[in-house]
Amino acid sequence: MKKVFCFDNGGPRRALHAMAIAEDGTILAEHYCTDESFMKHDLGFTSNWQHEHYDAHYGAGNWELEWVGAEEAPTHRGLQGALVLNITRRQEPKP
Repeated sequence: MKKVFCFDNGGPRRALHAMAIAEDGTILAEHYCTDESFMKHDLGFTSNWQHEHYDAHYGAGNWELEWVGAEEAPTHRGLQGALVLNITRRQEPKP
């Protein structure tokens, strides 16, 4: 089962950046929220929102969401690995 990491990517008060990133570093969903309490719903952790993006990337039933809290995000191995892959991908020359 592939992982999709959901987390609060920060931002100014009342415009917090919720993000979902695949373990391969692909950003699958983003949403701006007025409060962190809405993020789980808006990224599909407690709803079916955004699931079409996760299905398109991994195939229906082949993924699971993992919520990464703000305190654990800096040391969460899965999330940090995905972020490194995302940065690497963005630095690769375009064909």
